[in-house]
Amino acid sequence: MSSMTTIENQLEAYRAALAEAQVKGDKAIARKIEQQIKELEEFQQRHPEEPNAPSPFEVFCDLNPSDINCRVYDD
Repeated sequence: MSSMTTIENQLEAYRAALAEAQVKGDKAIARKIEQQIKELEEFQQRHPEEPNAPSPFEVFCDLNPSDINCRVYDD
């Protein structure tokens, strides 16, 4: 088993960071973290067989496969 973070562990970390931002009253940070949680949960629903947490870029590309930064070209 690799030392990668699981999706569940990443969600726990995001939720802890969200709670901290809410306590501090940092609404901008809280909104960003809420978005990260939503996107990671969507990724998890589409990839139930994937236990390891994807990078934020992988989540972005999963949600936006046609974005120019996410295109994959076959040689």
